[in-house]
Amino acid sequence: MVGTLSMEVLSDAGYSAELVTDSRMAMSVIKERKPRLVLLDILMPGLDGLTLCHMIKTDPVTSRTKVAVVSAKSFKSEMERAKSFGADMFIKKPYDLKEFPKQVRVLCGPPAGEGKAKKNVLKVRAWGGREKTSTPCLSIEALGRLFILDAGKGVQALGAEFLKQGTYKEAWLLISHFHEDHVSGLGALPFLREESFHLHVIGPSEPDKKITLLLREAMQKSMGSDPRPIKAKIQVHEVREESYELVSGVRVAPFYANHPTTTLGYVLELGGRRIVYCPDTELYGEAATALQDYDEKIGRLVRSADLLIHDARYTDADYAQHKDEGHSSVTSAAQFAADNEVRNLLLIHADPSYPDSFLPTMEADAKKVMEGKGAQIPCSVVRDGLSLEV
Repeated sequence: MVGTLSMEVLSDAGYSAELVTDSRMAMSVIKERKPRLVLLDILMPGLDGLTLCHMIKTDPVTSRTKVAVVSAKSFKSEMERAKSFGADMFIKKPYDLKEFPKQVRVLCGPPAGEGKAKKNVLKVRAWGGREKTSTPCLSIEALGRLFILDAGKGVQALGAEFLKQGTYKEAWLLISHFHEDHVSGLGALPFLREESFHLHVIGPSEPDKKITLLLREAMQKSMGSDPRPIKAKIQVHEVREESYELVSGVRVAPFYANHPTTTLGYVLELGGRRIVYCPDTELYGEAATALQDYDEKIGRLVRSADLLIHDARYTDADYAQHKDEGHSSVTSAAQFAADNEVRNLLLIHADPSYPDSFLPTMEADAKKVMEGKGAQIPCSVVRDGLSLEV
């Protein structure tokens, strides 16, 4: 679908883009979102593009919005009609993928985060060790806000440290799935006992259980070390494969991961930076077939990400014994990162049977694979206390 392709191309260029599939709803969305630019086709189901263009340009609320018509109906007369109805630009389909973002830039200027990206430093830190019943969780500090990725036992130290600092009164917790090792510290999260704290919990439901029930069960099971009552304000958000705006400048796009149970990965867009978090998933790699398009699908989300946090549970030798269990090898994760030209790579979920002294070997193996593909990508295996700035 051309609309989806256009959105992906613009997202890769740093723009925040949203696809509206029902043209009859477009005006209400445009008035609410107030975009700098609207891209539309002439031939659209429901409301044709030139009528929509005329509506945008004649409505006082939206008249200053730039409009580009992107269409294969490129007769000279249609191009003139588009101009007469207020179109600011006409782009012929099929368009050039490299030129398209440049044409958009002419109309609406650079992406909102451009020029500020270097100042918008993202601080990432890992909390907690690698245990059978607990994987490390990650904190991300960006745009003056706190985001938490999963809730292994390390989340208790995370919460204690940030409460001590007194910097945040609100946080967003993104849960990939409800296997025990990813929520084993949830009930002991210190934020929960602070009446003035506001915690947003984002995650999936199961076919037979809503996220609210899954969350309640996980909390009750993990409250043993801190049985005090919960006082914080908690908002629970069930999400699917859609794009959501959390706050201004922050969007999250969940995607389903290749792992047992309903499991999500997340694409986080933070002030012009893009972080992809996929802690539990199995890549098909060279074994992929035309009927296994998972790697290709996720690759489109990952491509050129500022930071990829990806499952790399096993060495190649051990992976052969654990194939089809929902985890990836170091080699497949490194190849995936190189093929999709990510800028930084964190390998997460290393098997707890590996001692910490073995983790540098896993890092070296990953770097060797990427260098073999001509990629120089900073890479680390996640362990307690690891931190980096993006």
